[in-house]
Amino acid sequence: MALDQHKKPCPGGYQIQAADVMAYGTLGATVLWDGTLAAITAGHVVDSVGAPVFQPSWHGKRRDEVHIIGPVSGKSRYFTYSNVLEYGVRLEDMLYDFAWMAPVAGATTAAIPGIHDGADPLAPLETRSPKDGEPVRWLGKKTGTVQHGKVVDTDHWVFRGNDQLGFTSLGPCLRIEGGTGLDGDSGAAIVSQDDSRVIGVHVFAEKSNRYTVASKIPPTPQDLIQHSTQVVDEDVYLARLAKWRNSRP
Repeated sequence: MALDQHKKPCPGGYQIQAADVMAYGTLGATVLWDGTLAAITAGHVVDSVGAPVFQPSWHGKRRDEVHIIGPVSGKSRYFTYSNVLEYGVRLEDMLYDFAWMAPVAGATTAAIPGIHDGADPLAPLETRSPKDGEPVRWLGKKTGTVQHGKVVDTDHWVFRGNDQLGFTSLGPCLRIEGGTGLDGDSGAAIVSQDDSRVIGVHVFAEKSNRYTVASKIPPTPQDLIQHSTQVVDEDVYLARLAKWRNSRP
């Protein structure tokens, strides 16, 4: 499925690009989130609050080949550490890698091809907290096909990055086994097969594709502003440090 083409109104799963960001991401879904109509994606896909998000991209397109999804209405705090020792000094995790836009009228549709389609008109999917063991599906713009997996951990922690770009600490987040993912799939909506609720957004797939990491969705837009990070105890850090070092090649 070609998901990098212009599509208006835009379903979930299609390519988006934020202003002044060179990388592409995926529009996850247009959902009803705590009573708010929101077009959601991963926080690292977009830039600052207020910046427009384009579909499919902001450059190299004629006017009739691009449209604005909407401005970034809110996003999680994003910061990096130079190394794991700096993390040990600050001891702060990102709780979410999440962003949302208030969609411009006619810019999006609630559909996600192969996951939420066929109804006319489509009602927006709703969001909820994830559950251990539940089967899920997602559609990313780069992979281009619906992926299937199972949530195996709703309290996962990941410390990821490199010496050049820095490291991020995210958790508690979702670990999903099954399915696959590629760069560009970030932001894809993680949809429960049990009740078709959206429980997270795709962040990255581990290099060997043994598992996928997804961000949880904040309970409310206000939580995204006020509670997007948390400080961890030193004992938790030491246990994580030992586990992280043992997991590195």
